[in-house]
Amino acid sequence: MKKQKNTIWIIIIALFLLGTMFPIYWMLVTSFKSFQEVYNLIPRLIPEKLLWSNYTELFTKYTFGPALINSIIVSTIVAVGTIVISLYSAYAVSRMEFKGKTFMPQLFLMAYLIPRTILFIPIYLLLAKIGLLNSIWGLMLVYPTITIPYATWVLISYFQGTPKEMEEAAEVDGATRRQVIWQIIFPIAKPSLVSTLIFSFTLCWSEYIYALVLINDKFERTITVALSSMLVADIIPWGSLSAGAVICALPIMIVYIFASKHIVTGLSMGSVKG
Repeated sequence: MKKQKNTIWIIIIALFLLGTMFPIYWMLVTSFKSFQEVYNLIPRLIPEKLLWSNYTELFTKYTFGPALINSIIVSTIVAVGTIVISLYSAYAVSRMEFKGKTFMPQLFLMAYLIPRTILFIPIYLLLAKIGLLNSIWGLMLVYPTITIPYATWVLISYFQGTPKEMEEAAEVDGATRRQVIWQIIFPIAKPSLVSTLIFSFTLCWSEYIYALVLINDKFERTITVALSSMLVADIIPWGSLSAGAVICALPIMIVYIFASKHIVTGLSMGSVKG
């Protein structure tokens, strides 16, 4: 009886995995199909011939190369900057005493939850005044307003649940506040920091509204806008579009694969220390 239940659960999980992975498989397969094969009345699960022309067209016919580089630069700089700023901000809220401290976590969360659709007009006017429209520097200035509130809110909750004894012992031994943060807090908080790093990078990588409104120059736009700009007619180039989606998904997968190892290592170190 128990084996039958396990078999049923395995079948159910396999069906869910199949339903989840099939769109990814279809995107990958479509990226290797020819234009004629994509628009066949009877779709094929396996292409007749694997073609790399859709990938080469991204960098020859469309301005996908500069957009890819721009997204990598913006996402990396914003994600790293978010971790540094949020680390100091969360530590100050969770360890230091000042008026309004109890309301700070809620304020950070509310700042993150503000809809971007009501902010892009004032942000557009601000960047126009300081001369950062049509520039990835403008995106680097805007994206932290999304990532820092959430990252700080997460780290505040994490620091409030960690003991203060190690920090107090280090301060008694003569360590400065900065040394305490980077030599004690940073290693302990590595699992949470890596999680917020992944979130910040992914959010910047997939952001569309601000990139669409603030960037008009095709050599300054990011990959999300570059992909949407390929939809200019009734006949959609699904092959090239799928190839671009595959390339867009690869950096996120790579970041998650490498970062997940650090998350597991940090959790095991924390359990040993505890």
